Amino acid sequence: MAVRKKKIEFYKVVLKTLDDKITDIKLDEVLTSKEVLNKEVYLKGKDLELKVFANNEDYLVGIIETSRNNNLPPKKSKKAKTLSKLGLNVDEGLAYGNVFLFDKKRNILMYEVNKFGCYLDHFISFIYSALKDTTLFKKFKIKLEVVLTSDEYNRIVNMNFHKSVEIQIANPDKMISEFKHKNGAIYEVCESANKFNSSRVFAKFEVEAKKTTKGLMTKTVRDVLNEVGSLLQGRSAENIQKVIVTGYENDIEKLQKIDLIADRYIREIALDEPRENNDLLEKQRTDAIVSLHKGCLNDLDAIFG
Repeated sequence: MAVRKKKIEFYKVVLKTLDDKITDIKLDEVLTSKEVLNKEVYLKGKDLELKVFANNEDYLVGIIETSRNNNLPPKKSKKAKTLSKLGLNVDEGLAYGNVFLFDKKRNILMYEVNKFGCYLDHFISFIYSALKDTTLFKKFKIKLEVVLTSDEYNRIVNMNFHKSVEIQIANPDKMISEFKHKNGAIYEVCESANKFNSSRVFAKFEVEAKKTTKGLMTKTVRDVLNEVGSLLQGRSAENIQKVIVTGYENDIEKLQKIDLIADRYIREIALDEPRENNDLLEKQRTDAIVSLHKGCLNDLDAIFG
């Protein structure tokens, strides 16, 4: 057995109608609906299936099961120094799991990062795809906000004067395909860096003005935050190295500096993994994330009040 640490990311879940109004639809009700639960969906070259292992008045725990049966790697013999096929049947594939916990009272999603499994943005796409032919489809959209160590996200949004936004990104060429919108500030920064064949880009948008005058456009700052939040849910998350917003809050005279990357609320669970698995360690994953959730409640209540 080898003990391996698995990163757990935290997101605030907001469900809205397509015209951006708060809806009474609940995420846990969506996840346990007959259209989503235990339904297999083919997405981005893999089969995804949602299974629920705990569901009570406080939280829902499930695993998004990912199965891959295309372009599978070979196995290697250390003794013979040879590569060969895994020998799987046509209907067999490699399976991976991402455990998640949805806190119903606080609307917090805790999601395991597993690069071999399902990225969070694909999990959300899975939900939409499963609902595609239902009456619920197009009745809501899921917005995820990064949870920071303090309620920094709302502090940024509510700043009455944004003085600067600093962004540092690695491998901008690999980031290009991840953008949903091709006209945002971060996309344009990455595109410019790509034209220079640059492996890293740093950009700072700043006004010389003071608090009494006009700062950066609040809408553009919010668009940047939304773009960053979306990118952090996908395979390019590790390339976003720094996003710092500086500005003034209403009753504070001193400039405030908030880093969306350094201040993220992230924890870990530990799993005892055998050399070869015959399941996705469902019980271990469930127990570990429930225990982690219990240990984080004081922090979450302090963050969200």
